[in-house]
Amino acid sequence: MCNLYTLDPALTDLAAAFERFLGLELKLSAGPDTLSNQPWAKVVYPKYQGLFARPLDPGDPAQGLEPVVGRWGIVPFFHKGPAKAWKFPTNNCRSEDMAAKPSFRDCVKQRRCIIPASAICEWTGPQGSKTKHLITRADGAPHFLAGLWASHTWEGEETVSYTMVMQATAEGDDMHAFHNRQPVFLDREGAMTWLTCGADYAGLLKGPPGGTLVADPPGAVGVGQLTG
Repeated sequence: MCNLYTLDPALTDLAAAFERFLGLELKLSAGPDTLSNQPWAKVVYPKYQGLFARPLDPGDPAQGLEPVVGRWGIVPFFHKGPAKAWKFPTNNCRSEDMAAKPSFRDCVKQRRCIIPASAICEWTGPQGSKTKHLITRADGAPHFLAGLWASHTWEGEETVSYTMVMQATAEGDDMHAFHNRQPVFLDREGAMTWLTCGADYAGLLKGPPGGTLVADPPGAVGVGQLTG
């Protein structure tokens, strides 16, 4: 499962990438200053504040997306207490049972999002001497990953949170050498399908074509600085 990823681009660069690679407008209500008072982590661990994009109109994703900062790890609607008291690991959800799980099922129906990432991180090797790997796209584009988001309110305080959808790897998938699970990677067509609530997303649950991803690219920024 994914417990660490990075996001390097400035918001305006990210908006350009959404337009170029997905054909979707990431609308910045205040231009480059959008979210200036809501910083997100560039190296994202569970429970950190990360950035995701959700449709402005859930019924019509083509109308554009808005960037949102939230907690990586869904705080479900049924949690009675402050968000910080939610201790269960909900930063990942399994694609095969998310539509039935109480923490995620309403989100699958109504609140889908895209999580941009510069790189995702996985480990290889025995416990105690693992090697950390940054996995990027070979073409230099960001990852666009399927996600779900939620809103939890306790004593008047709202917490927006999100989770990354994970699927099984198969022999031949670029991620198979690193883990038996991988995110759901979205291309232009897949992004529209995923964001259209009610659409059949089963066809998205497969790894990208071989060679799409590359591990530890030369000159990767931040490999030595990542901890955990």
